Amino acid sequence: MTWFNQLPPGTIEAFEQLSQCFLHHFAINKQYPKTASYLFTTVQHEHKGLREYVQRFLEAVLEVPHVNPELLASIIQQNLKSSRFKESISGKIPTTKEELLVRAKKYIRIEETAGTRTMTPMKRRSIKGVVILPKAEEAEESTNICPNNLVHYMPSCVPRAEILAIAK
Repeated sequence: MTWFNQLPPGTIEAFEQLSQCFLHHFAINKQYPKTASYLFTTVQHEHKGLREYVQRFLEAVLEVPHVNPELLASIIQQNLKSSRFKESISGKIPTTKEELLVRAKKYIRIEETAGTRTMTPMKRRSIKGVVILPKAEEAEESTNICPNNLVHYMPSCVPRAEILAIAK
């Protein structure tokens, strides 16, 4: 409304002239469709997994109309950090978007399974929200995880007197 009120009096003689002035003034706010080059800006970050990257990439693909599936595979290949999935799509390029997604899901499962396998038992337990006292063979490992060699215990719901009675 400010723009309209600042128009010099007597400068607009017809609605068409007003609409042209309006379009010229507010043209910068127009949303232009994104091109395939926009997809090159969606890269896999250093410490992020394949699942997070693929989700962000698919959201970006939705903003770009009419992208060639083989081009999608090439863009993903360029934007991925080194991984088995990158090698897979480099060797045999997916010809459809669906084939690309099926292969991505396969490598996401592999990455996430490998991630849980490389975790220490102590870390796996802490993911569930509770860290319990480690077994003897894990004791040395747990001293590196817990600061100041402290072990975190789950709070007990049983009164101390009852525990001491059982211990005797």
